[in-house]
Amino acid sequence: MLKPTRIARLFHKRDEGQAAFEFLMVLPIMILFFLLIVDFGIVMYEYVSVSNSVREGARFGAVNCSSGSCTADQIKQKVVSRSGGIITSAADVSVGWNDVTNPGAGNTNHDRGDAVTVKVSHNYSFLFFPISWTVRSCSDMRLEQRDSAATGGGSVTC
Repeated sequence: MLKPTRIARLFHKRDEGQAAFEFLMVLPIMILFFLLIVDFGIVMYEYVSVSNSVREGARFGAVNCSSGSCTADQIKQKVVSRSGGIITSAADVSVGWNDVTNPGAGNTNHDRGDAVTVKVSHNYSFLFFPISWTVRSCSDMRLEQRDSAATGGGSVTC
């Protein structure tokens, strides 16, 4: 008959290397988590940059492009130039004037108080994962003075 201490010794295994094995089991999950955090940080950076460039473009249009009159192309170029290289095409930018003071009169006369709206939709592809995310931002500002020469763009809403 086997003594209880001898039976215990039979089932007792050495645990050297157990911590290393557990670390190797958890390491891929930790690496994936770290890469996801890096990608998420880049998405947030792009969102903030796009939001700031859209706001600057709307402000530029609200003060009539610093020259008294404004076109949608001028505002689009301002947004692209202020995006820090994130927005590379003006095709991602939409610009429009909304007649708030005299609705239904059309978009020919833009009076003080009417809205200029700038909207961007930019596609971001993650670096480490096969996923893409659409970064969107929109800004709406009121015209500070009358701009009857505003051209281009349609009615854009946020």
